[in-house]
Amino acid sequence: MMKTRTQTICLNQPPNGHERADILHWDGRLDNRDDLRLRLRESLNENSSDAALALAAYERWGTEGLVHLIGDWSAVIRDRMSGALILASDFAGVRPLYYCVRGGQVLWSSRLQSLVDETGISDLDELYVAGFLTLGGCPNHTPYKGIYSVPPGHAVCVSQKETTVRRFWTMPIGDVIRYQNEDRYADQLRALFREAVAVRLQTDSPVLAELSGGLDSSSVVSMASQLIRDGSVSAPRLATVSYLWRGSLDETFIREVEWFCGTEGVHISTHVTPVISAAHAVHAAPEWFAPLRSAVARIAAGFQAKVFLTGMSGDLVTGNWFDDSLQVAAHLRGCRLGRAGREALAWSKILGVPVYSTLWRGFLAALPPTLSPAAIYAKEDGSHTPRSKETSLDHAFGERTSISQPCCHFSMAWMQARPERRRYFRSLSMTLDSRSLQVPEMLQHLSYTHPFAHRPLLEFLMTVPADVLCGPGEPRRLMRRALSSLWPAKLRKRRSKGFFSAPCHDALLPLARDLLRSGRLEVVEHGFVDRASVLSRLERLTAGLDCNESQLQRIVLLEFWLRNRGSHSSSVGAQAA
Repeated sequence: MMKTRTQTICLNQPPNGHERADILHWDGRLDNRDDLRLRLRESLNENSSDAALALAAYERWGTEGLVHLIGDWSAVIRDRMSGALILASDFAGVRPLYYCVRGGQVLWSSRLQSLVDETGISDLDELYVAGFLTLGGCPNHTPYKGIYSVPPGHAVCVSQKETTVRRFWTMPIGDVIRYQNEDRYADQLRALFREAVAVRLQTDSPVLAELSGGLDSSSVVSMASQLIRDGSVSAPRLATVSYLWRGSLDETFIREVEWFCGTEGVHISTHVTPVISAAHAVHAAPEWFAPLRSAVARIAAGFQAKVFLTGMSGDLVTGNWFDDSLQVAAHLRGCRLGRAGREALAWSKILGVPVYSTLWRGFLAALPPTLSPAAIYAKEDGSHTPRSKETSLDHAFGERTSISQPCCHFSMAWMQARPERRRYFRSLSMTLDSRSLQVPEMLQHLSYTHPFAHRPLLEFLMTVPADVLCGPGEPRRLMRRALSSLWPAKLRKRRSKGFFSAPCHDALLPLARDLLRSGRLEVVEHGFVDRASVLSRLERLTAGLDCNESQLQRIVLLEFWLRNRGSHSSSVGAQAA
């Protein structure tokens, strides 16, 4: 299915043949084949492949027509009429695609390491590093200067004259669906979720699914097992993969779902296979959970599985907000002051904050986008305890990369959404822009896919009114109404979920001690972070004190990635000599 080698094309190469365009690379899966066949029937034969459907869509509608391709995919198309090369990715950026333009040539690959090896590029991209250390990523950038990733929902058009980036999918930030009967929202969500899982189970091989014991992964597993039992899909078998650690709140629910669905469950202990390790920071880019992903790859090989389902993005898209009190802004904007006061009071009781604070934030959100402060949309759920925000970034490095201004790197289109939905669209926009749903490098041979990122499902949830999605004391209000029949009784009563903070902390501690003993830090020598600050935070971590641990994890991961990268470069140099 997937080409992993690097491919090259010269932009001044004269086109051969008489076709308008040809497809040079296709990686992925189309979920709306029947619809595309119907719309493009004049251009297709009966057994047209996904790649042929994608090419026909481009030939009919141009780059804007790529919006009609629903699924997880990336593609490279050569337009013979204009001589341009089109590199494109689906709206969520699940299937990776990297490219480099130099010397009249375009090089591309679905594997970053292949492109790095082919180009010999070793210089680091400072924008990527700054974004990784502060926000978890930087849109369109890779760790290597001059090598870029194709943005989700965009087409990169490369010609002899210029390289342009064109958006073909946009979030429906101005749309809203209003049903008189709220049951219709639940019915639609249930139907779309069933479709989201079913289209991912059209395989003759066994399927693996991640099971954390939370509502998202449990919904995916339960729906998948139901579809397989009913014979509604071609997948013959389902097994689950779960990560366990001592004291985990999730283990009971994981075993309950396994029993309820009758699935075989494989358990990976994070005490045996840690979340982060120095030995696994060896890939083309720093990757989270690399040891666990490597274990999953071995399990998939043992099961001969080709599809791996996750519950990723479910928390976000189904409105799992403990604090969504900015909904008050909708009533203030509509001058429904009595209702605004009642709703502000309800949120204030749930959050344990004064009602005037909730009203004030609602008022700020109700202002026009140019006056409303963007910072209020980044407020953490239920967090009212002051915590360290120290990042240890070197001042000159921060100034050079402008990383203190995320709007310089991430889309700000979400500010045009209705005030009560801006936080939702902001989070979703940053998730997509940073390619958070992209398949990890060690799992690229699988169809690593996320039913909650099924585009028809997501577009529906983006148009549901905020108060239908969740309410005061009712996170996932709509999801619980629509999908609770899929869950065992014990799971229906679950209101909170365990977090990965404990295994992350356990994996980070020995790495922090190693760094304190060695004293020498690559991240300092590269000028990325301040030595005194990061050493102080490492000491606070080992002493159990507040140190902005989640961001410190990124520094530690980057440090060991830089060390391994340096060792790899030295060994390559020695072999060449």
